[in-house]
Parts: sequence; C-alpha cells; structure tokens
Amino acid sequence: MYILVLVIFLAVGAAIAAVKGYRHWRASTTNFLGKLAICIITVGVLGFFEPFWIRLFPRELLDHFELPNMLQAVRLAAPDGRVFIVSSPILRVQRYGPEGFEKGFMVGRKVSWSKISASGKVLICSPSGELLTYTPDGDELPPRGSCRDRFFEGSSFSYLTRAKFPEIAFNWFSALAMPLWHPIIGWVIAVFGYLLFKLSSPPKSDMP
Repeated sequence: MYILVLVIFLAVGAAIAAVKGYRHWRASTTNFLGKLAICIITVGVLGFFEPFWIRLFPRELLDHFELPNMLQAVRLAAPDGRVFIVSSPILRVQRYGPEGFEKGFMVGRKVSWSKISASGKVLICSPSGELLTYTPDGDELPPRGSCRDRFFEGSSFSYLTRAKFPEIAFNWFSALAMPLWHPIIGWVIAVFGYLLFKLSSPPKSDMP
C-alpha cells in the first residue's frame, strides 16, 4: 500500500514540475542551460516511471525489439543452448540464440529469483514467494505455485551455451538508452537536472 502512495506522490510531483517547466520553457528565450535542465529532468522522470509506461505498448511490438539488459541482470543457460537474460528492474526476459537476439517478454511479477528448469522453462520467483513458469516463447503456464516447492529449490542446472548475447544490447539505440531502464538511475538523472535548473535560474532580485 505504501508503495502505491509513494508512486502517486511522485506522479503528482512530476506533474507539477512538468507544468512549471513548461511555463519556464515558454517564458525563457535565452536561457539555454535552463532548457537543457528541463530536458534532463524529463528524461529522468521517464526513466523513473519506465516500469509503468512500458506496459502501455502492445506486447507484439516489444516482443521483437531488443531492450537494454541491466548490468546486474541474471543470465540463464537453457538445455538447448539458448540464453535467457532476466532484468529484474523492468520485469523483462530476453532470449538469445546462435544468431543473437530472438525474443523478449515481460513477466507478471517483480523478480526475486529466476532459474531454468530441466525442460527449459523459465522459472520466476516473486518476493512474496509466488512461482511463475514461462515457456521459452514467453507464455505463462498455469497454475502459479510456491517457490518453497521442491520443484523450484531443486531446479538448478548448468548447460553449455551456443548463444550470442551482449553485455547490454546488440542494438546501439538500446545500448545508448540503458540509463533510462532503471528507476534509481532515472531518479539520479532527474535530481541532476533539477540542480542544473536551479543553477541556471536567475536570482529573484534579477527577475522582473
């Protein structure tokens, strides 16, 4: 519940900042540094709220587009030699094969642990202990179980991989956008933009 309240608070704050930033943008014609700061703040806010707005895109569009993998993402080798990269902050799994990126899909819960089963299925454990099972193509298999089940605890396997997979992304655009794909990085960018904005604002005594 407190997370929802925090998100609402931040969303309202972002909306107020957006209105003030828009007015400043319209009013200023020479303050280049101030406009740059507004752009940086906008990028940071988008990065912070990425886990929410990314789900507005159609699944068919995102499934075939490589997004940047987090540096701390978990890399899972499957029995068929493919590699699944699980990026917890954006609830995203991406599959890589011998030719590189093949497919990506979103998962329905925040990721606490992830593993590959002996049959090649992706196992996702949520912080609440709920176990989600996905096929290699990203389809969830019901029913959802418990991470305390012996099936999850005993499903740690090591396989040789034949896949080509990057540290962040093969797609250069996705690689450059990597700072936007973690809420904490987005928050840091927004704070930096705000400080730059305050630095660029003229003293009140100089304002007409």
